[in-house]
Amino acid sequence: MRVELAEYFAGTRRTFTVPLLAPGTAFQRAVWEALQTIPYGATRSYAQQAAALGKPAAVRAVAAANGQNRLALLIPCHRVIGAGGQLTGYAGGLWRKKRLLELEQGPAAQLPLF
Repeated sequence: MRVELAEYFAGTRRTFTVPLLAPGTAFQRAVWEALQTIPYGATRSYAQQAAALGKPAAVRAVAAANGQNRLALLIPCHRVIGAGGQLTGYAGGLWRKKRLLELEQGPAAQLPLF
C-alpha cells in the first residue's frame, strides 16, 4: 500500500489495487462503492451521488456516509463537492481536499494564478 500511495502522490497512480475492508451499513457501503466510480480528476456533487444511488432525496444521508468513510484516498470522498462547485465537508480539512483535487488535475492546476 505504501508504494501505491507514493505513486498516487507522485501523480503516476490513478487507482488503487489494495484490498479494502470497509465495514458499515448497507447504505454506507453503497455510498462508498459509488464514490469509487468517480473517475480520477473528476468531481460530483452530493446530489449527483444521491441520484446515482437511486435516492435523490438522500443528499444529507449521502454526505453523512461520506463523512464516515475511514479510507479516504482509497475510497475518494474528496471528489464530492457542493452543488455550486464549492468545497464542503472533509474530515482531513478543506485545505487537504483542495490539495487532493489539485493533485488530480495535474501540474497545470498547481501553477500559481496571476
